[in-house]
Amino acid sequence: MRTGAAQGRLAAWLFPFTHWNWKVAMLTAVLRGLACMAALRHMEMHARRHFGLVEAAFVLLTCGFFSALQQQSLRLAPEALAWLSCVVVLPLTSLGCDAGLHLWLDGRQTRQLGPAALIFTVLSATLHWHMIRNGALLVGDEAHSLQTDLKRIPKLVGMYFAAPVVWVGKMVSGAVRPSEVEESAAA
Repeated sequence: MRTGAAQGRLAAWLFPFTHWNWKVAMLTAVLRGLACMAALRHMEMHARRHFGLVEAAFVLLTCGFFSALQQQSLRLAPEALAWLSCVVVLPLTSLGCDAGLHLWLDGRQTRQLGPAALIFTVLSATLHWHMIRNGALLVGDEAHSLQTDLKRIPKLVGMYFAAPVVWVGKMVSGAVRPSEVEESAAA
């Protein structure tokens, strides 16, 4: 018979499989497929479509897994470790797998996406961090319906883009010390 601690460790290892995030996988597959096709607009339509379909299929297969790991990273302490895991380590690991797949399938034709993909990945990971920290796009016990999440997304996106403006405004007005801004930026 398994002890409670052993069951907890097993549940932690199985979390990416038991909490495969279908919401993020679906939304990301559509958005990344379209973004890749747009980024490769100078290439012939067949190549763009092929790249976009490969991207969408890869994301559908892997994004739910990586997103579950990102959701699981919310439990890490200290919070800076959770942020690093969710915004840097997991997305760049996923991007590396994605790049390897495209290199294997498409050869060197896709190398021009490197810097753009890196920037897009990190920026979208910070947005994803903001969303999941605010309870959207989660699966499992903490989840809301997809409809509820979709209704919340515009407000959360607005909050995400307004945050730097709010921080600068507080800094200029002297209402907050620089260390408080750094702490809230990490959140």
